Amino acid sequence: MCIHYVYGKAFRVARQISVSNEVYELLSKRKGKKSFSQVIKENLCPKEEKKDIMRFAGAMKNERKKLEQLNAKIAAEREANYGRDFEGSI
Repeated sequence: MCIHYVYGKAFRVARQISVSNEVYELLSKRKGKKSFSQVIKENLCPKEEKKDIMRFAGAMKNERKKLEQLNAKIAAEREANYGRDFEGSI
């Protein structure tokens, strides 16, 4: 998809491409109710893999002082922003 900006507004511009009959048949089979653009984009742009946050579990287990500082900073920011206490535990 190409996006052209004119006077600050975005417009989608369709482009015409040529593909072999073989490629057209393959796209048509995968298409279903989707547009050809959607099928091509799905095949060219892999979905971003979700990162496993559990890899960080225990990363600071030997950093008690830093954890206490972070906890105090979070508590102060929550109090300043939301007017409520933070009852976190380390």
